[in-house]
Amino acid sequence: MQAAEGLIDTRDSVFSKPDPDISKEMKGFFMLLSAQIVVKNLADFFPDTEPESLPATLTLGRPLFLGSQDTWPAGHVCLCESLPETLPRQALPENTLVFFHRETNFLRVLHSANLIRIPDSASVTGLFNKIQEIFDRYDRWDEQLKDLLRKGNNLTSMLDCSFPVFGNPVLVQASDFSLLAHSSVIDENAALHHLIDPAVGFDTASAEKLDPEYRELQNKKEPFLMPSYYTGSRQLCVNLFEHGVFSCRVMLSEELTPLSSEQAALLAHLSEYLQAVLQRNEEARSGSGHSLGKILEDIIMERLTDYTAIDNQLSEYGWFSSHYYCCLSLTRSVDNEEGLSGNYLCRYLEEMVKGSCAFPYGDDILVFVNLSRHDRTMDQLLTALTPFLRDSLLKTGASSSIQGTIDLRYSYLQARTAQEIGNKYENYRWVHRFEDVSLTYLCDCCIRDMPSHMVVSQKLLTLRRYDEKHHSDYCETLRTYLESEKNAVQSARKLFIHRSTFLYRLERIQEIVPIDFNNEDELFYLLLSFRILDLKDKEMTQVTYI
Repeated sequence: MQAAEGLIDTRDSVFSKPDPDISKEMKGFFMLLSAQIVVKNLADFFPDTEPESLPATLTLGRPLFLGSQDTWPAGHVCLCESLPETLPRQALPENTLVFFHRETNFLRVLHSANLIRIPDSASVTGLFNKIQEIFDRYDRWDEQLKDLLRKGNNLTSMLDCSFPVFGNPVLVQASDFSLLAHSSVIDENAALHHLIDPAVGFDTASAEKLDPEYRELQNKKEPFLMPSYYTGSRQLCVNLFEHGVFSCRVMLSEELTPLSSEQAALLAHLSEYLQAVLQRNEEARSGSGHSLGKILEDIIMERLTDYTAIDNQLSEYGWFSSHYYCCLSLTRSVDNEEGLSGNYLCRYLEEMVKGSCAFPYGDDILVFVNLSRHDRTMDQLLTALTPFLRDSLLKTGASSSIQGTIDLRYSYLQARTAQEIGNKYENYRWVHRFEDVSLTYLCDCCIRDMPSHMVVSQKLLTLRRYDEKHHSDYCETLRTYLESEKNAVQSARKLFIHRSTFLYRLERIQEIVPIDFNNEDELFYLLLSFRILDLKDKEMTQVTYI
């Protein structure tokens, strides 16, 4: 992990964080700056001074002039023509930055990067005014952040007002890799669209989730530098925590201008405001139960059963009773604690499938799709989704297409049934459609309360036992005859035997078990019995494929 000049490698060290000893009350009235920030903004005055050698913590208040005093004024930028002889001859406090015009003998006993000589071409008064302008600029930014927080504005507003400060886009990413907010400049600049591209984000998140070094970064309490091999560009990051647990990350992406070390403390300062907004939003969400996902969950759980209320609430989201819908039920095929979280997958699926609503439901992920708004058929939807489902190890059950909102709960039941039946009998498939497993489902229902030998035709069981004992094929002959709609010629052709041989077999079947071939109910029962026995045979020999 290689850090560029002026930035710090995350394996060796970290950026300094704001001094926790600075009074919160003082921060409420004015913004403190670091020596790095001040000197960086005075590059025209001090082109040879390296800001990286100075403290990076936000500990400095507005400038003042040094007079005849006997203590160093801590927490301020100080200016003077020459250092007063009355000051103590000891190390300069780290949270003091001093600019002086003329050297004196007193200077020889002090060795500190925080003592900077003003060039002869500049005046103390002119430098004082310039430093005031620097503080004014950052104070205006801080006041903007405070004002946005008071007015209840969103994260994006804070990121946008911070863009002039950093010169690069900022993103806020949740711990599950879902993107919470980003600077508007990303939307306005096509060259930055990769930062919010769902496909790129999914690939990056999948790789990062499995990287032990990346996972270790979630524990960092200080700002740190993310190398470019993760996302394509370096990122200065600040982790946010909730009750001591990593919750999200603020990321300054090096896209338009080079990152510099003094930005770490500024990003941490911005992150305090962003965390306040996130906490406020979380409180608002916990007190609100009205969202599309919540409505659909209430329908599934039968907490919402009034069809008029269902139509009214769904219509607020543009889901109308005239539209067509389907439901997908997704389950991971293997337990994978390192896999992407359900919330991230839900957001990614909603990005992939226009007109959808995805949410975790127990161990599954449910996706309701408004096919009328999605503007694709069921076949097109599932064809487009299958590669993603396979790569993500997600087994899926898909309902049939339905019109209207009345049967949304049954659409979910279809999807869940397709998933359960498909995984039980054809586990090698990634997508199971209810239409494809519906007959299997009906047969499965028949033997849900009683064993198969108590449900199927006893005549068929008798014929089966006869075949096993005498090594005959009368069951197969009977089945072919029934499936060929009692056409003897066609049945003989399918069995690759002469017609007379087939007719002889049919006579023998009648001798073993009398069957009324004119009774449609009995013939249907026999065919259903064949299907049920097939199902039991398949269940006994099922091989699981991952």
